[in-house]
Amino acid sequence: MKATLKGRPTKNISMLIKKDKDIIQSYFEDHSGLLGGFADKVYIPDNEKEIIEYIKTASSQKKPVTISGAGTGVTGGRIPFGGDVLSMEALNKIINIKKLSDSCAVATVQPGVTVQQLKDKAKENGWMYPPDPTEQTSFIGGNVSTNASGSRGYKYGPTRKYVNRLRVILSCGDVLDISRGNIFSHGQGEIKIPLLKNVLSVSLPKYKLPNIKNAAGYFNQPGMDLIDLFIGHEGTLGIMTEIDVLLQPVTDKIFSGVAFFTDEKESWNFVLEGKVTIPNTLSYEYFDSYALGLLKKDYPQIPDASKAAIFFEQDLTGQDEDKILNKWIELLEKHGVNQEKVWFATSNKDQESFREFRHALPEKVNEIVKKNKLPKVGTDIAVPNEHLPEMMEFFTDKLEDSDIPYLIFGHIGESHLHANILPENNADYEKSRRIYVGLVEKAINLGGTVSAEHGIGKLKHIFLEKMIGKQGLIEIAQLKKTIDPSCILGLGNIFPKELLHSL
Repeated sequence: MKATLKGRPTKNISMLIKKDKDIIQSYFEDHSGLLGGFADKVYIPDNEKEIIEYIKTASSQKKPVTISGAGTGVTGGRIPFGGDVLSMEALNKIINIKKLSDSCAVATVQPGVTVQQLKDKAKENGWMYPPDPTEQTSFIGGNVSTNASGSRGYKYGPTRKYVNRLRVILSCGDVLDISRGNIFSHGQGEIKIPLLKNVLSVSLPKYKLPNIKNAAGYFNQPGMDLIDLFIGHEGTLGIMTEIDVLLQPVTDKIFSGVAFFTDEKESWNFVLEGKVTIPNTLSYEYFDSYALGLLKKDYPQIPDASKAAIFFEQDLTGQDEDKILNKWIELLEKHGVNQEKVWFATSNKDQESFREFRHALPEKVNEIVKKNKLPKVGTDIAVPNEHLPEMMEFFTDKLEDSDIPYLIFGHIGESHLHANILPENNADYEKSRRIYVGLVEKAINLGGTVSAEHGIGKLKHIFLEKMIGKQGLIEIAQLKKTIDPSCILGLGNIFPKELLHSL
């Protein structure tokens, strides 16, 4: 099937194209609840040549192109508003896994490989992929695009830490093969990108990002690696076709538990002390009383009168197991937790059931958002660790006063919480957005970020502007226009597309 765009026909493109409106409707949805998306066609390439020929034509005609992943995002990044969709679903091969040393291997994958596929294949070969995004069906390409992380980010860090090489097609059709450690920024924040016929000099934004977990805006740092510019770019700079990610040996001894607290502040103190006293913890995950109430329908064994819960995982590999387990027991007792109100995992099956318990919550939230037919109002805020109690109190005070249903959960070990406000009508939705602005302003004042793992997408422009200023958004738009001079990729992601017209 020959693909053509408006104007002259493309050459040598033989890829699947979908254009029936009923069939392509699913490409206009993700977990954000953002409505109104539309596009002319959906193109599904299965090799680089198809992408190169397609993007050259789209670029010459300045036709907007939205790169589509698995649809698990929560900021509307893959939802198009015009132009075409370029879906990565057929680029789904794990090309190889290569051992580098006893402690490290590298997997070369295409962007449409899911997290679960990579984890399963790695495990078959005695390795593991450390990042642990909540959505196991998300694409690795999407994870790189937003610098995703998950519950085990406390120990292992975000996706960025594990990306060692990217192969990226720019909108001009040139292919970049970027390996970590080869090209760095210099001087006043300039970085040079070698193209086929010339070298592109790019000015990096001058804003400073907080030195905490962050997925807001283009990465910038003195002496930064070129590869890091394309991690977290949210589909605005290029099209990834190959990704090399680092793997580690399998962690085979894990102790985990879910502790229930009758005092929510005591649960915060439990985490703060545990981070100091217990080494090699994989994760600390928080659930407020409203989150537990939502889960109790499926988990009636949740103790009554629980005000909060902490799910924790401990890597026991190479440690004195009895000593570590005793430390956990002592910590629980010190913070007033009745051991009868703690679920301990005693087998791999139990551990998996705990992880299902943790992952069930965002799924339930997404169901509510879809039912209410309003965009998701969920924070992705993180703050420096020393400001966690202050931010938590601010969350609960503001949300309790709102009279709108809400719940708070997430990665408390990294001082990164998801406050989900669940409005049921337009008036409460607008009120929720105003509340969100207040939460963002508080986080910024504490040195935090407006997005720690989900990116900005199309829903959080105003929050990013509060973090880096209008000038920061202009610098982002200028950088994008330098790399994508046709201004066709991922329009509306990270910043308003109208900024491009003013430059």
